[in-house]
Amino acid sequence: MEVLISPGFGAGWSTWACGKMAAYIRTYKPLIDALKNGEDVNGEHPVIKNLCAECEEMFGESPYLGGLADLCVRNATPPFQIHDYDGYESIVAPGEDNSWIMEGE
Repeated sequence: MEVLISPGFGAGWSTWACGKMAAYIRTYKPLIDALKNGEDVNGEHPVIKNLCAECEEMFGESPYLGGLADLCVRNATPPFQIHDYDGYESIVAPGEDNSWIMEGE
């Protein structure tokens, strides 16, 4: 599946959101498509304005856009986690670090 991550330091993308909003913005297809098309996506871009409006309606708040500048699309195979280190987000699969507890270990 395609997911959005912010690999720049300072602010993450979905890791700055909570619960269902995090899942929603992590896989927001219009934003994925815009980035894959090479569009210059910033806070004034129509896709971001739509995303914010949808989040306001569904979750009662807009997402934090701090990680928008470095946002990129990555492929990930579930299950996975998005880890954040000082805003630098990365995709981690089960067994790649010690935070996963695997049955029988």
